[in-house]
Amino acid sequence: MGFGISWERFTATLTVIPAPWIAKAAETLYNAAITTIGTFNSTLVNWSNGKRLIIKVENTLNQDVLIQVIGNTSNSATGATDIQGPLPCVAGGNITIGLAWDDWHPYIGVEITTAVAPTTGSLIVTATVQE
Repeated sequence: MGFGISWERFTATLTVIPAPWIAKAAETLYNAAITTIGTFNSTLVNWSNGKRLIIKVENTLNQDVLIQVIGNTSNSATGATDIQGPLPCVAGGNITIGLAWDDWHPYIGVEITTAVAPTTGSLIVTATVQE
């Protein structure tokens, strides 16, 4: 192995460190029919005690939307900062966004942008925090 220890001895000394990641129930951040062009903010989820955050977007709208993950130090979309870049969610499609420690802000939400006014369907955004 190169550090004066054999692979067999190294693997024999490894122990399992229990680190259960228990997921909370999914929390709905946004659930609405969108019928206009615009930018809409979801509510924010408190991620201050989480290890990982999964955001699921279900788009039953008949138009594509852009999803921008935002983060803030307070429970408000006002003054929130963008995390990574916007992601497209096609009409009738779903996307999942997984955030980890590199993207950490105590409060996380999404900004939804429509370029064309949808006429049918709705958008549902949920967040699941793993502790």
